[in-house]
Amino acid sequence: MSNMNPIAAPRAPPGYFWLVGLGYVVLFVLLDWASYIRPFQGLNITPWNPQAALAIALLLWNRRWIWMVWMGLLAAEIVVRGQPADWLALLTSTGALCLVYAAMAQGLTSMLGRPPVLATRRDLLWFTGILVVGALLSGVVYVATLSVAGLGPVGPIYEAVMRFWIGDAVGLVVVLPMLLVLMNPSRRGALVLSLKSPRWWGVTVVLCLLLWVGFGRSGPEHYRYFYLLFLPVVWMSAQLGVVGAVLASCLTQIGLIIAVQTLPHQDLAVFELQVLMAAISMTGLLLGVVVDERARAAVELQSSLRLAAAGQMTASLAHELSQPLTALSNYAHACQMLAAESRGLRAEERDRLVEVTRRMVEDATRAGAVVKRLRDFFRTGSTHLAFVSPAALLSEAIDAHTRRAEVLQIRLESRIEEELPQVLIDPIQIAVVLRNLIANAIDSASSAGRNGHVLISAAIADEALRIKVQDSGPGVDTARVQTLFEPRASDKPGGMGIGLSICRAIVEAHGGRLWVETGAGGRFCFTLPMDKEDQSGVTNA
Repeated sequence: MSNMNPIAAPRAPPGYFWLVGLGYVVLFVLLDWASYIRPFQGLNITPWNPQAALAIALLLWNRRWIWMVWMGLLAAEIVVRGQPADWLALLTSTGALCLVYAAMAQGLTSMLGRPPVLATRRDLLWFTGILVVGALLSGVVYVATLSVAGLGPVGPIYEAVMRFWIGDAVGLVVVLPMLLVLMNPSRRGALVLSLKSPRWWGVTVVLCLLLWVGFGRSGPEHYRYFYLLFLPVVWMSAQLGVVGAVLASCLTQIGLIIAVQTLPHQDLAVFELQVLMAAISMTGLLLGVVVDERARAAVELQSSLRLAAAGQMTASLAHELSQPLTALSNYAHACQMLAAESRGLRAEERDRLVEVTRRMVEDATRAGAVVKRLRDFFRTGSTHLAFVSPAALLSEAIDAHTRRAEVLQIRLESRIEEELPQVLIDPIQIAVVLRNLIANAIDSASSAGRNGHVLISAAIADEALRIKVQDSGPGVDTARVQTLFEPRASDKPGGMGIGLSICRAIVEAHGGRLWVETGAGGRFCFTLPMDKEDQSGVTNA
């Protein structure tokens, strides 16, 4: 959810860009050197080009760093292949490759979001199409540039283009999904957990054994056993989804490259093996995406069922509690009347009794309104909108938790911009959201010890009211972000585990967003859209 954060990112320290550029160029050159095997006629045309994936990943991170990509291509050509015969051809070919990589990065972000995520089969289809077409375009541009300069291949140009295409396509299909996983916080956490899993190491042993069976000796018979490599990739994809697919594919590719380097093979046979490797990678990715889709569908179904159950429970509670709450309010009114007419009480005692009964009436009325509004929301999705002052809304929510915060020795603070315009909301439903978030923040701050603090702030950001509840507790780790707002078993005594999911449903019904920021200290934020119309003269709800 970090991409929803309206707060500007902190400025990078001086020298940060140069440090990133140096690290990228060094890594790019190392990958180019490691993958410079079986070059076709001495050109930069090899069976596997993982450095192309690194270049596109950098452009996905920051499009303005295209100059780093160009520097990496130039450095690799000079360091790995020596002094170029034609500097103009070198500058032209590398510049053209940079533009193709930038176009591929733009296509991926346009179709898959930023950063791109392989979440659905449609995403995988676009991902594969962009990479395959982009790799072909790279081959055509590179070989054509060298041919114009008189440095092209001897023989048919289409053969060189085909081999460049296969090398880039395989490198992109195998390596770029791994880089996308590393760029995604939730999948990066899943990747770390997978590497710690005993079953992953078991699959690693099996995969190494299959590679030894297939490529442990020279000769053409190893092709007969190549398809055994599908088994561990398919199994890991079925178990761990896209994360398992990229892990197994990368390990298979590394083992295949080692086998090709240690055993004598014809160049054509090596390219045929890489085509088979591409088939393995795509099979694993397709299965992994399908597994992830089914897992998300199961979670959404469970969430819907729990919310439906919450709606039924709310309707039942509203029916059962309406009469007792009404009776309680009537009794409190009667106490007020009796206290006002009583002659045996001192004036101070009478005033205190009237104040207590007044609060009883207010709380009973509010409780009845909350139950009724939640029942209406879950049954019909309806909201009762009115223009409300954000300052008054936050002040009321904070006052409701002040006593509890004092008992737990938690400092409760607010930071509200002056003259905030009124917002068109259902005040009772949004009050439920605020009270839930503040209560969770107090719990989190108290779990870290006494003398904690909770800060509630409200400000205008991107034409919306942004409310932030921040506490001094341990915060939310990256691994929990994806499932935090889903109905689940509560970790609080007596909790139902649906509070945050109800809060998100209410905020989204108002056209806003609710998210959490990771890091030290809990930080929950939600936005409410500002009404475009003139609000002058509108009374506070």
